[in-house]
Amino acid sequence: MFQLNALFFYATIAIVLNAIPSGSEDPSRFVCLLQDPPNQCGEFCLTALMPLIDHIAKHQEQWKTCNLDNGLTKAKLEEIQGRQTDIRKQIESQETSLTKSWKKIISEDIGDRINRMESKQLKMEGVLSGIQEAVTSIKNDIRRWRILQKFKLIGSKYLYIENDVKANWTTALSACKQMGGNLASILDEDDFNAIVSKLNQNESYKIGITDLADKYVFISVSSGKKAPFLKWKPGEPRYNHEDQRCVTIHNGGMWVDGCTANHKFICEADDNTL
Repeated sequence: MFQLNALFFYATIAIVLNAIPSGSEDPSRFVCLLQDPPNQCGEFCLTALMPLIDHIAKHQEQWKTCNLDNGLTKAKLEEIQGRQTDIRKQIESQETSLTKSWKKIISEDIGDRINRMESKQLKMEGVLSGIQEAVTSIKNDIRRWRILQKFKLIGSKYLYIENDVKANWTTALSACKQMGGNLASILDEDDFNAIVSKLNQNESYKIGITDLADKYVFISVSSGKKAPFLKWKPGEPRYNHEDQRCVTIHNGGMWVDGCTANHKFICEADDNTL
């Protein structure tokens, strides 16, 4: 803007110089030869130029002031920018430090929580295991109590002698299992004599011995092995028909009878239950 004003005033000077009239008037008043301005310029020339010179001088001072102000402003701006850079670096450093600290705190907190939860879980599992064991023990006690209400110690085993209901061998086996036992097998002659003393005369009682898998090979259903003791009636085992594959006790002795025939039966308690 100041440069445009200076150009404007220089153009005005040129116009004034060209407009000076010629003629009879004193040349020194209107003509200013530039070879020696202090001695050659007349009164008019100096009068016309003085305002312009003053104006130019004023604007030169303004330019100096403006340049000085611009220099100060630039220096302050650079100073402010430098401070902003320092502040930004400090903020970034604080953010990095806070982020690391926060991550560490969160990590440690989560680890502690997980450890506490695992500890509680182990305690809960221990309590639950204790409860389950107690429940199992109670169930076994109840089962044992129910069995002992029916089964009585005869010889070396707890036995149940069914004197009211007659059933075929398969149904008798199922009934014994529902009571928590199996069709009875005989360990030795002492047990056999103890059992016979509890039976009704002239009645047949099914027991858990058969040769269904292999004829003449008598197996105890409770053990899956060969029957440890057999005491046959005279002439037994005798097969009059194919269904005679299940052993019964009758009047102090054993014989093979029809598996589908309905007879009373003897159950023994499961050793794992008692």
